[in-house]
Amino acid sequence: MIKFSPGIHALTTLLLFICLFISCKKEPKEKELILKIRIAEEPDCLHPVISQSSLATQIEVLIMPPLFEYHPDKLELSPMLVQNMGPAQSINDSIIAYSYELHPQAVWDDGSPVQGSDVAFTIKAALNPLLKNGTWRGFFKNIVDFKMDSADPKKFSILVRKNYMLGQEMSGNYCLYPAHVYDPAQMMDKFTIPDLTTKDSASYNPAEWDLLNRFAAEYQSAEFCKNKIQGCGAYRLKNWESGTRIVLEKKANWWGDSLASAYPLLAAYPKEIQYVVIPDEAAAVVALKNQSIDLLTGLSHKQYDELKNNSADQFEFANPSLSQYYYLEINHRNPILKDKSVRQALAKLLDLDKFIQTQFNGLASRIVGPVNPSKSYYNHSLKPVGFSPQEAVKLLAEAGWKDSNGNGTLDKLIEGRQTELALNLFISGKEIGKNIGILLHEEATKIGVKIELVSKESAMMMKDMNAHQFELATMAARQSPSLWDPYQAWHSSNTKAGGFNKSGFATALSDSLILAIRNATSETERDAAYLKFQELLYNEQAQIFLFAPLERLVYNKRISLQATSRRPGYSENLIKLR
Repeated sequence: MIKFSPGIHALTTLLLFICLFISCKKEPKEKELILKIRIAEEPDCLHPVISQSSLATQIEVLIMPPLFEYHPDKLELSPMLVQNMGPAQSINDSIIAYSYELHPQAVWDDGSPVQGSDVAFTIKAALNPLLKNGTWRGFFKNIVDFKMDSADPKKFSILVRKNYMLGQEMSGNYCLYPAHVYDPAQMMDKFTIPDLTTKDSASYNPAEWDLLNRFAAEYQSAEFCKNKIQGCGAYRLKNWESGTRIVLEKKANWWGDSLASAYPLLAAYPKEIQYVVIPDEAAAVVALKNQSIDLLTGLSHKQYDELKNNSADQFEFANPSLSQYYYLEINHRNPILKDKSVRQALAKLLDLDKFIQTQFNGLASRIVGPVNPSKSYYNHSLKPVGFSPQEAVKLLAEAGWKDSNGNGTLDKLIEGRQTELALNLFISGKEIGKNIGILLHEEATKIGVKIELVSKESAMMMKDMNAHQFELATMAARQSPSLWDPYQAWHSSNTKAGGFNKSGFATALSDSLILAIRNATSETERDAAYLKFQELLYNEQAQIFLFAPLERLVYNKRISLQATSRRPGYSENLIKLR
């Protein structure tokens, strides 16, 4: 029998202990991140031209990235699908050209190359006059033409009107579609961009109109909204369990990986991104605590403060400004709401200073118009409307509103009918919208104004508003880092059903100021038009502008992210494991 010395025996015992210790250790943390983000409700669809949800936009960019996007830190346009963003070339006194070259590696989900023809198709598709899409069509109307490079399908030029303030952004800051997937019959190839930007419905012959109609019907069908989503981004739609979650998976052969060091916006760190539908905020906080989700935004201040005070060792917190603001949308087509005194009175029934303290713990500021206070052209000379039910009563009385039958509700003769001052207010499922509605309802009731709260799921709410079937609605909007273009939301050309001017407010003066903003030749000239436009909306109370909050972002310490003022306050693709 072989005998070991005491020293050898002790060493053997130590080695055995180390081996057992190592074997009993927990498995190392995952090396590939599965990122889980809470959403309060799912988007209507994932079709950039058709969808009007900010959440949809957030997801779509990961699937169908643009030529370039705003950098989360610098807030400057930075290349994504293109290799560079060279200076514009002047064609003549009224037209400039932006020339681009797509990455040679860029391919669609099926391996087909991304080409200039796909960019041209995207623009032409959005300009189809039969699409339910006032936003994109209004945006693209300043594109004059599109020129392909005859020698290289990856090279092209986009010609735009010289004086348009968002010329560069318009030339490529939008999601791209694969032409061979979304238009296999090549219907839009029959039309030029000048045709689509200059012709009205009467200028098309019956065959052309039929072709536009056939394309529009197929393009905006349910199949392309949910089931047939394809792009050239790092992620593809893996699964959409309605009411439960939307799952994106990173492509195994993502062509952007090799370029990410030079083009940081192409980086894609999470292996999978799950958008988990949790409508109830308290349930979302529980999910965050048990690590069922990694990230929460838009928390009430009570939940946010509770987490910050009691769970600071578990979570990180951030308060980026997202250029977001809340407002009450007003349908000016309604006979009651045509009365400026009614709009002004409603604005005086909201104690918003108190609301900001109770709902946001002070992390919000009052606003006077549809411009975030962080913008250099915000009109600081205007003061937010103060809370004054007494002044509201006076305004209504002077406008002829009184309780003529003693039923407790003000009324007035309008268009030959005795009409009560009774309005429906659409509210979405989100807490802030509900609480704004409750506040207005309570104060309005005290002075004889009837406000009925109508709870609506977001997609249905937008459908009704697009059809102009609403009176009042609690809304939130966000502005991009770019200059604000009011054309889509406020110009008279977008007041028809499906147009983005849902309020229907438009005057000759407002239209002229919008065009002055768009076509100004200097910053001084543009800022002056911005200020006048805000003053006009303020005096008319065209919408009731409420407040601009800071974001309340909470995330698990296992992940690393850079908070940004670009919505939604983070970039999913840039989030890493610590």
